Amino acid sequence: MSLVQCPTPAGSSDAGHLFDGMPDSVVATEEDRIGALSDDILRFVLSFLPSLESVCTCVLARRWRNLWKSVPTVLIYDEEEARFVTSLLLLRDRVPLHEFLFTSFLSENETPQDVEMWLRYAASCHVRVLRLDVESYDTTARLRLPNMTLVCQHLTALYFSSLKLQGGTLDFSSCPVLGKLQMVNCEIHAEKILCQSLRRLVTYMCIFVADARTRISCPSLTALELSENVGLTPFLESMPSLVTAFVEFDREWSEREELYDHCLDGGYYVGCGEWDCIPCHHIDREGDGCVLLDGLCGSTKLTLISAPTMIICTRDFKWRHIFCNLKTLHLSEWCLAADFSGLVYFVQHSPILERLTVQLSYYGQQPIDRKDETYRPRK
Repeated sequence: MSLVQCPTPAGSSDAGHLFDGMPDSVVATEEDRIGALSDDILRFVLSFLPSLESVCTCVLARRWRNLWKSVPTVLIYDEEEARFVTSLLLLRDRVPLHEFLFTSFLSENETPQDVEMWLRYAASCHVRVLRLDVESYDTTARLRLPNMTLVCQHLTALYFSSLKLQGGTLDFSSCPVLGKLQMVNCEIHAEKILCQSLRRLVTYMCIFVADARTRISCPSLTALELSENVGLTPFLESMPSLVTAFVEFDREWSEREELYDHCLDGGYYVGCGEWDCIPCHHIDREGDGCVLLDGLCGSTKLTLISAPTMIICTRDFKWRHIFCNLKTLHLSEWCLAADFSGLVYFVQHSPILERLTVQLSYYGQQPIDRKDETYRPRK
């Protein structure tokens, strides 16, 4: 397949004759100011175009023939453009990438092997911002990625959408400057998410499907958002630098076949203990351990949204963590169960608390002061 639908595709034996007789550059006039711009500026301008359109500028003049090869972005926006990604990467110069963006409807044209190759290419070009957004009319359809161990010394931001992330660990420890990781509508099979440098982590509408809780080991986090996820609540390891945290437990718990961490018959600090109770089964198998509050206790601003049947947070109260830095706290009605014990706990263990909000109706409401920062591809 040719790289682009142009009169003379890149790599053709006649490509060298296409611009014969053309001047190397157009003389700059009042009507043509683009011709006076440097190649670096022209590449910068092309970096805002979808890659398919950027490549097509090769027919404008002799000077433009190879400019697209050194544009510092690869931007793929739809299924039609996705068909030529591999050819684009083979013909492009190996210059550093500022951004690699792939957003397309899921189709048989993309395979896990293709996507892994694209990721390796982006990493070899020192990509700084990497975005994979695979859309589908079926919200349960996701593109499978069997191995997510990235090695990229310059990567600062990573965005995933509608991917099935497999492998024992989502290991980003070889991305030493990675500061932001966002996963939207992803299926997470990993037992651990590991990154020493990460400052901001967002999981939105994701499914945690590992048999055991996914451990989040990101000690440098300053901002955490776990919102509208499904599955076992992740285990948060210590996060001493955490400033803001938004944790919303399974919002649609009552409509699930599996209730995960919701026990309908348990007491306040423990579950019912029955063998056929899925939440209690997992808890018993895990043994004693603080799931959430050990990671959250250093935050300055904290939101905890849940239904009264969620038992994970109240189980964590046994460890008596002190929220020494907490100034702003937002809770939903779960804190009012068992004679307001949850509310009392936070008041007693937050010595400098300044603002407390209790959301009395959990259903059909959004917590206040939450900024919607989910990724939407620019175009």
